[in-house]
Amino acid sequence: MDSLRMSSSMSEQSEELLNTSRLGNCDVCNTSRAKYVCPRCECKTCCLECNKIHKEELECTGERDKTKYVPLKNENRNTNLVLLSDYRLLEEVTRKTENFHKAAKPYYYRSRNKLKKLELAAMARSIKLKFYPPVFERNKNNTTSFDFKQNLIYWHMDCFFVNAENLKFSSEQVSEMEKLSSVIEKHLSTNDEAISKKLLIYQAAGHSGIKILLRAENKAGSKFYEVNLSDTLRECLKNKTIIEYPIFYVILADHKYGFDVIDSDIEEGDEKVGDEVINAIIKQEDDDYYKNENLLGLQDEDTD
Repeated sequence: MDSLRMSSSMSEQSEELLNTSRLGNCDVCNTSRAKYVCPRCECKTCCLECNKIHKEELECTGERDKTKYVPLKNENRNTNLVLLSDYRLLEEVTRKTENFHKAAKPYYYRSRNKLKKLELAAMARSIKLKFYPPVFERNKNNTTSFDFKQNLIYWHMDCFFVNAENLKFSSEQVSEMEKLSSVIEKHLSTNDEAISKKLLIYQAAGHSGIKILLRAENKAGSKFYEVNLSDTLRECLKNKTIIEYPIFYVILADHKYGFDVIDSDIEEGDEKVGDEVINAIIKQEDDDYYKNENLLGLQDEDTD
């Protein structure tokens, strides 16, 4: 029994000596025989200390690069280890893709039923409301909702103060009955000193020296509608096309002529062309998104 152990130990030692002699000297200290090879950068080391040094100097993680290209002619390409590595990589990619779509649903996916109710409520107010698919950033940021009991739309809205280095304010759950002047005043009366300094030019101008522009969504190029500060949000959006939520630009009255301002009473043909472009983009993205979602077995649910 002892002889078998001795022979086994001798064979292990001889195999270790053979491997170390094949590796050559350590790439770090260059004095001792190398015993280990880094899976990532293939640096040869002789001990733990040299291994730490090589990681620090080369900024190497020591983890094998799963996506490293291995040519078909490489002698190691068809080994079980490489094939198993490729298989595990594919499994990991599939698992992460499925987890991403499952995680995206509760955060970015609002039921079509709720969106339809919101769209109908806007239509009753002569507002044409459209939505991007959930993969779009504007859809993710949108918090607009419809309160059925109060029969009110609470809008998400963005305001850009163009003459204050294009400073942006995002407001959530703004009642459609709130006056636009009230929303703008809240932004101008901020307690942040740095922001307040940027807005001094607007505070000095007062309401009479300020113009509010609403971005026209269904127009080619950058076009805007001029809206009144004294109007409610509902009045401002009437007879307009809104994608997700309204975006307002606050400018000084003297700078109005630098913008392409149009009337809200647009020609029917012009509106039709703009709508066709918008609908084509939204439909294509919408179809692609829900096709991918159905492949993963996710179903539309009413989250009322």
